[in-house]
Amino acid sequence: MEQSSKNKNTSSENINSQKKARQFDFDLLFAQTIESKQTEQESADFSRISLQGGVDEIIKIDRNVEGNKQEDDFVGPPIPENLKNSKPDDEDEEVVGPPLPSGFILDKNVLIENPDDAGFDEDEINVSSVIPASYEVSVKTDTTKAITALAFDLQGAKFAIGTYSYSVSIYEFQRMDSSMSSFRQIYPCESHVINDLAFSNNAENLLVGSSSPILRLLDRQGSQWAETVRGDQYLVDPANTKGHTAAINSVCWHPLSKNEFLTCADDGTLRIWDINDYKDVTKCINTQRKLIKTKNSTGKRALATTCCYSRDGKLIAAGCDDGSIQIWKNGKLFVNTTYLCRTAHTGLITRLQFSPDNERIISRSMDDSLKLWSLKDFKKPLKEATNLKTIFPQTDCGYSPHAEFIFTATNDKTREGGENGSLLFFDSETLELLYKIEYENQGCIRALWHPKINQIFVGLSDGTCKIYYDPSISVRGAIQCVGRPIKRSREKEVVKEELILSPLTLEMFQPRGEDGEEREVTEWRLRKYLRMQSKQKRPQFRQPAAMPMSGPSTGGRIRPQGGTLHGFIAKEMGLVRNKEFIDDEDIRSAILRHAEEAEKDPQFITKAYILTQPNPVGNRIF
Repeated sequence: MEQSSKNKNTSSENINSQKKARQFDFDLLFAQTIESKQTEQESADFSRISLQGGVDEIIKIDRNVEGNKQEDDFVGPPIPENLKNSKPDDEDEEVVGPPLPSGFILDKNVLIENPDDAGFDEDEINVSSVIPASYEVSVKTDTTKAITALAFDLQGAKFAIGTYSYSVSIYEFQRMDSSMSSFRQIYPCESHVINDLAFSNNAENLLVGSSSPILRLLDRQGSQWAETVRGDQYLVDPANTKGHTAAINSVCWHPLSKNEFLTCADDGTLRIWDINDYKDVTKCINTQRKLIKTKNSTGKRALATTCCYSRDGKLIAAGCDDGSIQIWKNGKLFVNTTYLCRTAHTGLITRLQFSPDNERIISRSMDDSLKLWSLKDFKKPLKEATNLKTIFPQTDCGYSPHAEFIFTATNDKTREGGENGSLLFFDSETLELLYKIEYENQGCIRALWHPKINQIFVGLSDGTCKIYYDPSISVRGAIQCVGRPIKRSREKEVVKEELILSPLTLEMFQPRGEDGEEREVTEWRLRKYLRMQSKQKRPQFRQPAAMPMSGPSTGGRIRPQGGTLHGFIAKEMGLVRNKEFIDDEDIRSAILRHAEEAEKDPQFITKAYILTQPNPVGNRIF
């Protein structure tokens, strides 16, 4: 076996040594390639067309008529027909690069079509289908006065409403039914109008800004747990005060921090606060972290009417009563403004709002205008919408969640003394009016568009809050509440104590036997009844006797006399002198006992009348 395997190996080695490398003729291969391509092209020229009768006919289509005429103009080997004249139907003329190999087809799903190059025949998007306003629901506020503050949390689970009637109503969608009533209504600022509300990022705290210089912080249940200190209003420089000295106009939280918030007031300052500065002893935030002063063109104080953060928290904007917009970088120093426009408006600015990309800002003013600004060129507005009537200094404006719309509220007085208003939606690029919701005998003041639940909250001048939604594009929120039945109102439970005239007839005092004992007054029944009566009369807790006092009298208790040597002697002398008088129960007999002695030796009254009235008048007999 071993010899046979060795013979096989030697034979294979001899065969491999005799093999030679294969030689290729390049010209021959090139000619064969061209010939094969020509045959493939001829076969591709035949197209099979299916006729209606079910018969297949082979039709030869000559596609190289012009190409045959020009073959003599070329020098060298002929160009393959599939490369010279064939052109894929799906291939675009602007495609750069080599052609696709045969057998490959472009996927139209991944192509990006340009509507400018090819005719764009798609229907335009309907604006009403994008704005969630197909359904509306009204929310009760228990007042007929205007809604001046409106706020919601980031998750869309709760919202709060503040009114001219000094009340703050807190609503939670999980607790609400179709009646749309609040679960908590409070008056945190007593008799001060609520100007603004704001929820923190985690919805743990609610800021309440009112016409009072003190800012209140409420928890989830609406209970106040902290407040800001009130500044000294007699100090000239507001930078030396620890808090606001005038009415607070606007409040807002930092978009990325749950502890920092911003306020502006009529004292001409913006103040940045931090919850970590809260003191348990005083139950308030004793001072602000940063202070920003707003000034007019002459360097005097300008009243800040509204303020806001940019979406990334890097900029702070303020609108003033002189119509100026002032913007600072959120840092350590706030001496000079980063962006400033003195002539932005001719009236008081009611609202400012940054765009989601932080490159633009919109402003609403009492001069009946809405303006769109670019931070790159802040000297003049990009677009402007005029003739937007407003009479409330809290009139709102804002961006839609995807910044395709800009909305604002309008309100104006009628000749009859009422108010009319509307909610307007503009294009965010051109400020062209796209959609409008009108209100008769109601002025529109506040408007918010929640980005998560995609619902619009509107506060009106008659105390009504409306929520707009569309079930096809909105989620949760008011959709959960409108379908819930109203809870049945139950009568209040009252504990009524009745007088029992015959307690032995009660079930608890009946005989214990199973064979029907005589129902009569037995000894054990009487003992049980008396035992229960004694337990009711017995006090539940007996206060131990107080320890004797060793010091002065305190807490309503009088220290016993005679605790010292002086007190003991005075007490004994008084007791000895008045012992007989105290022991006598008949006071008249005790006095008449000294009548004879007083008549013989008068010492008091008789001596005064010896000369003028020797005979007593009481002894005369008429």
